[in-house]
Amino acid sequence: MARKKKAGKKKPRDPNPEDALRELEHRIDQGLPRVSILRGDEAYFRERGVRALSERARADGLEVCRHDPLDPDYSAGRLVDDLSTGALFQASRCVVLHHAERVVVDRASAFSAAVRDAMLAWIGSASPGAIVLSADKLRADHALAKAVKEAEGPIVGCRRLYDTPPPWNPDPRNTELAQWCGARARSLGVKLDSAEAYYVVAATGNDLNAIEDRLKGLVGRGSEAIQDLVTWDSSASVWDVAESLVAGDVRKAAVGIETLFSGGAVQRDGSRTLDQSGIVAQLSTAVSAKLREAVRGAGELEAGRGVSAAAAAAGVRGPKPAVDAFERRMGARDPGAWKPMLEDFAHLERRSRSSVQVDATDFMQLALRWRGSSGGSGSRSERR
Repeated sequence: MARKKKAGKKKPRDPNPEDALRELEHRIDQGLPRVSILRGDEAYFRERGVRALSERARADGLEVCRHDPLDPDYSAGRLVDDLSTGALFQASRCVVLHHAERVVVDRASAFSAAVRDAMLAWIGSASPGAIVLSADKLRADHALAKAVKEAEGPIVGCRRLYDTPPPWNPDPRNTELAQWCGARARSLGVKLDSAEAYYVVAATGNDLNAIEDRLKGLVGRGSEAIQDLVTWDSSASVWDVAESLVAGDVRKAAVGIETLFSGGAVQRDGSRTLDQSGIVAQLSTAVSAKLREAVRGAGELEAGRGVSAAAAAAGVRGPKPAVDAFERRMGARDPGAWKPMLEDFAHLERRSRSSVQVDATDFMQLALRWRGSSGGSGSRSERR
């Protein structure tokens, strides 16, 4: 008899960055950490952590030396000098490196290796001062991350806030992003109820700096409706729009397509692109990837195997939301529907590579042709 495969440990959910930053700020109150890392794709939170650490460093009399490889005046040599020599005017230095992943990753240049080695040497020494690393990505097994952990320095996760509600509580007012907006509004003295906070984030997108600017513009707000004060300027994620499109949720897909082509496509770093050809290319890539996953998974379902086998065949692994989205997608249609959809989409892809312009209208037509159970015609089980 085959033994059941032992289930692996469930990966813990990353803590809310607000909680992580409050913990960092409490630690700073007790004294400046000698070395700190702020990592994650939300620059707003990374910058907040850097500001708190830099302010404490200045209050302690340290010379704050800022380095950023995106700055045209950046010099790896000067960075190594700041790590290796004494401060000019203050007792010691606080060296801050922004976008550290562009400097200290293992595959980087010899200059990067020199920076990394200088940092490791400094961490291992008894030199006074502090180092602050701000990185979009820095793996836990990176030499610097391991050295900071061994030195008991804080490693603060600064991920982007979730802008979709959890399955067990689908009210959009309960997303992390909407909750953050409401809390930030209160701290600025702006009165917003939960529905108004959700409107602000829906109209602005997942951009904390832009949301904060909107909230600052609402200080002293009178009795005006929030819709009259906050214009709709949101961008959309091509992957979210593609998911609605292939799953057959025509209403959600239509809103997403309109938002995408009018407000722009949000990028991983929170920026947005308004270039129409770029949006078509990104959305096409996302739709094609999801359709190909579905075609691979459909074979398992047609063979009588379950959705877990379909997900494995499609190569869908990783975060639970991605697996859940795949399962919902596969439940939206009969297995035999996916291959004709992929063939249908291939015609649009060929047009986009020719001189024929492809735009929002073409994707809207796909949404109508691919209207499925989530578009209002009932689930598969209900239709049987």
